[in-house]
Amino acid sequence: MLTIPSIRTSIENKNVLVLDEHAKNGTFKRDAKNRLIAYTGGFSVVFPYETTDGKTWAFRCWHSDISNSKKRYETIAKSIRKAQFDFLCDFDYIEKGINVDGVIYPTTRMRWIDGITIKDYIYQNKDSKKTLTVLAENFLKMAHALHEKSLAHGDLQHGNILVDLNHNLHLVDYDSFYCPKLKGEADTVIGLPDYQHPSRTGNKPVTEKIDYFSELIIYISILAIAENPSLADKYKIKDADRLLFSKNDFADLKNSDIYKDIHSLGESFQKLLLILNKYLQKNDINELNPFDKELILTEISFKSSHTKVVKNEQPFKLIWNSPKEATVSLVQVGKNKPLSKQTKGEYNIPKLQSDATFKLITTVNGYKIVKKIIVCAVDEAEIEFIADKYYVFPSIPFTLKWNIKNAEIVWLNDEKVDNSGARAFEISKTTEYQIKVKDAFGIKAKTITIQMLPVPRITSILVPTPNIKSSVNINVKQHKLNVSVPFNFSKKSPTFNNFDAPLVDLSAIQINPPSVNDKIKNVIKNLVTKLTNKYK
Repeated sequence: MLTIPSIRTSIENKNVLVLDEHAKNGTFKRDAKNRLIAYTGGFSVVFPYETTDGKTWAFRCWHSDISNSKKRYETIAKSIRKAQFDFLCDFDYIEKGINVDGVIYPTTRMRWIDGITIKDYIYQNKDSKKTLTVLAENFLKMAHALHEKSLAHGDLQHGNILVDLNHNLHLVDYDSFYCPKLKGEADTVIGLPDYQHPSRTGNKPVTEKIDYFSELIIYISILAIAENPSLADKYKIKDADRLLFSKNDFADLKNSDIYKDIHSLGESFQKLLLILNKYLQKNDINELNPFDKELILTEISFKSSHTKVVKNEQPFKLIWNSPKEATVSLVQVGKNKPLSKQTKGEYNIPKLQSDATFKLITTVNGYKIVKKIIVCAVDEAEIEFIADKYYVFPSIPFTLKWNIKNAEIVWLNDEKVDNSGARAFEISKTTEYQIKVKDAFGIKAKTITIQMLPVPRITSILVPTPNIKSSVNINVKQHKLNVSVPFNFSKKSPTFNNFDAPLVDLSAIQINPPSVNDKIKNVIKNLVTKLTNKYK
């Protein structure tokens, strides 16, 4: 069985047993006691060596079985060379790299990076916001570059990210590296749990998305410590095998201490936590977007003042905002000409005859992001609600009629009814009736009040009884009577003091008006007779 001591023995006899010519011609580094310097991992051991041009390389040998890995490592080496990224080290797979106990084994060589892990770099510079902000920007650029080529490291954690003396980032250890030609292979590397999405378990097919969660964890940690250096000591990152987050936080993120601490740092951190929470709600990492794309999405807004409008009547506006460096096109699906190409603005739509779909197409940093809004043009409910009488007496029936158009549900005084109908009622007091309808725009209502009229009544009149006395004076006003009585005066006397009054012919008496009744005529005649008799 291959062991680390047996590998050491072969390297001590490199001129014979090291078959990789590049390593054989180099000088393996030793410590102060002249022992080979070696860095041992779970599956392999690495021996640094220096070439004649002064560059240092890592000679790697596996001490565990890596059967069927030849094609995989050759594919990884080719993809790295093709990518030509400075943060990816020169890497080669040597099928016949070393002879150990008479058996030939494969090896790899990788350019050695003189630097420290990103965790140590963060802690050493925790009080320099500028330094850590630049580190976060460079990390973001590195992640985006990998995304553009559909590449992934596969075991992204602080130990595999080095920062050199010039503050440049480098990725090392490519056992779990992914490139498109490896699509469909089993994902056998779990990585450190404090950096991995909880769903990354089992032998699922490997994917370019295996780094997305780890990238976000590292990016948030860098920026959070830059903003509040005390977090580095509070969460003891110097001696921990993680940065700020632990796997326990992922089980209940919003109730974790680190979530509360980072959330308090401001709006930009709250957006990052929203992305992290969104990631954790997914049960499959294949459902994740690149975190840098998610960051862009937080900067793009697209909304409509209304998502439902009255057909052919109601205006509305589209409102959007995109990064200044983006290329933008606002379009209505089915129309050839864009409505706008501004990165920010408002566009007024006077009316719609039918449903319409609008898209905001934003291109930035190589990502094409499409946001869509559907605005529905619908008919508003029309309510016809009348009564045949609006004023009634008790026990007098009346009829309510209704006809509703474009409604989903209709209620008459909270009772569900058909969209059209009629119903008779009798009331004992003034009563309100309401038709309520639900349409595409919500609830609306119309109310009718039926007034109750009072029944007419005849009220008794009490007249006081008169106090009747024994004597009653009754004055009767008669018509004025004109009575003409002829008198024949005596000629003996020259004066009227003495005259003779002959008998008066009562038949010659004239009374006007002639309609006077007989009793009055008799009274007048009696008076004339008495007067005549007096002056005889």
